[in-house]
Amino acid sequence: MINDSLLQKFIDQFDNLKRVVAASSARSIEDPPDPLFYENQNVFVKSYLVSACSMLEAFIQDLAIAYIDNIQARINAANLPFNFVVWTVGHEKANLDFKSFESAKGKKDISDIISPNYGKTVKAFQKIGVDLSSSDAQAHKDFISSIVEKRNKIVHYNDEALDLSFSDVMSVIDRFKDYCKCLYMAVSDSPHLKC
Repeated sequence: MINDSLLQKFIDQFDNLKRVVAASSARSIEDPPDPLFYENQNVFVKSYLVSACSMLEAFIQDLAIAYIDNIQARINAANLPFNFVVWTVGHEKANLDFKSFESAKGKKDISDIISPNYGKTVKAFQKIGVDLSSSDAQAHKDFISSIVEKRNKIVHYNDEALDLSFSDVMSVIDRFKDYCKCLYMAVSDSPHLKC
């Protein structure tokens, strides 16, 4: 079972970011406007969007790691013979050893395949045994893809993102929270976590 606190931690972080965005927006439109926020709205908007995407990626990574840790603990507790597992998965040329099989994938293995990009997220979770293609997360596919593409243009090509406002970023944060809830439910409902 994956602990609900993992999801709640990120929901709280998104809520905190949304409060900062709302305060920045208010300061940019007050009378008279705060010059720091009014004159640099675009810088703040881009920064907040990139931050939201980074938080989404961190959530996806932490969710995948929690799932893997749970599965690995079950595999390791099963005390399976190493040689049998190696033979079953077709690694007949592997060094045989009379010990218990231990699964040992870690954070580095996951961080190498995780991305906030929807397609890459689906592939990463497919690799660890979770089918996201039939989950409610799929309803967010186009939105997530467009926002991550916008983030990539900002980060890699210094896109001005003039089409985004503070209120747009707040809407993105709300959608990211919904998407995280869908991902969490898809992983939590995995039949591989049921005993």
